[in-house]
Amino acid sequence: MVRFEAVGLRYEAARASPRDSRGGEAPEALRGVTFALPEGSFTWLTGASGAGKSSVLRLMHAALRPTRGEVELLGLRTSRAGRRDLAALRSRIGVVFQDFRLLPYLTAFDNVALPLRLAGRTEASLRADVGEILRWVGLAAKMQSLPPELSGGEQQRVAIARAVVSRPALLVADEPTGNLDQRQARRLLALLDEMNRLGTTVVVATHDEELVARFPAPRLVLHEGRLYDPDGARDLDGTRSQPPREDEEAGEDRPGDYNG
Repeated sequence: MVRFEAVGLRYEAARASPRDSRGGEAPEALRGVTFALPEGSFTWLTGASGAGKSSVLRLMHAALRPTRGEVELLGLRTSRAGRRDLAALRSRIGVVFQDFRLLPYLTAFDNVALPLRLAGRTEASLRADVGEILRWVGLAAKMQSLPPELSGGEQQRVAIARAVVSRPALLVADEPTGNLDQRQARRLLALLDEMNRLGTTVVVATHDEELVARFPAPRLVLHEGRLYDPDGARDLDGTRSQPPREDEEAGEDRPGDYNG
């Protein structure tokens, strides 16, 4: 379950205009955001650039605590959680960052293997899983390449593979198709679809309305830090929202044999 209750977020680094000698509080990036997403749901998070999508995602993967209100992730209220509990929570969440955040001195294989190694998996047990997911995203020939040797789209696919390889309970993705061509975007959506079928709660932030229309699923819309809910995704009353489906186009790209 993902639940936001009257959440506000204010970035401390932002300050009032230098002309205001008294200083003052920065404006809230998020204001009164409330919604609940049940376990196993798929939800789009949409809105124009600067609407607050990335702020919501940072709260969703426990990179930030709310300034006010409550955020509950997988049964844990983050505003009251200690460091150890937050670390355990983050290990259950996969994140696709808009800027990739790959370690430049590790190969594609080692970047994807990193969360499994941190979780204590042995080299023998992780090698097959990492190789399989890299093959699925079309990077079988690039496993030993360093990030600077990869194109932007290839780095995006490594970041996606790293996020899903450990079968997270919650997966959040910030503009995951931004550097992909249409075929790779369909493969990505098929992979997220399969992860969702296996029980992962998936939240994808995008400003690509065409993508949302092509792969219909409930969505939340942000505008200037406030939440709008055109598809009734704000509180799904425990029912499972439907992940995107495009079987006719995905066809052979569906990851039916991916076993993580």
